[in-house]
Amino acid sequence: MTSEVNYATSILRRLSDHLGRKELKTIADGLVMSKIRYCLPVFGGESLRLQETDPQSVVMQKVQRSQNEMLRVITRVRRRDHIRIKDLLESTNIMSVNQTTAYGLLMELWKAREFGVPVLEDLLERRRDDERVLRSDSANKVCTIGSDKLAINCERLWNLSSKKFKTTNLLKIAKIEAKNLAKTLPV
Repeated sequence: MTSEVNYATSILRRLSDHLGRKELKTIADGLVMSKIRYCLPVFGGESLRLQETDPQSVVMQKVQRSQNEMLRVITRVRRRDHIRIKDLLESTNIMSVNQTTAYGLLMELWKAREFGVPVLEDLLERRRDDERVLRSDSANKVCTIGSDKLAINCERLWNLSSKKFKTTNLLKIAKIEAKNLAKTLPV
């Protein structure tokens, strides 16, 4: 996948002499980011970083490096200029690979809850045998029934999300809230 992303970035680089930043960003979204988003469920869910101290997987680092090259082409910045990637992400209004992974997972969880997707909906649930109502219930917190890394990351993400995200039935609001949370996560 990284070789395809790098090839798409080389095409973008050749076009950069003839197009403006807005057009480059549009083409980059179609050529590069679409490939990254398409493959995220395969490699990203288990490697999600919610804090700076969380370890970063080698695969995610490679994909992030490819995205960094795309950002440099769009902004016409060279490596030797030593501009922080976080600044490039902000100036282009593009989320990092880690942030895009979190956004994708959040949206899939929201859709599973909202539309009753059988397998995903059961990934996170609130189970209690008694009739007590606890603060975790009113906060709409969940715990995972699985022990794999993806299920644990989904639980952590859902519990970090805002009350507005958890309770809305509107896709537009869910997307805005998910993007706001994703942008707070590390690059």
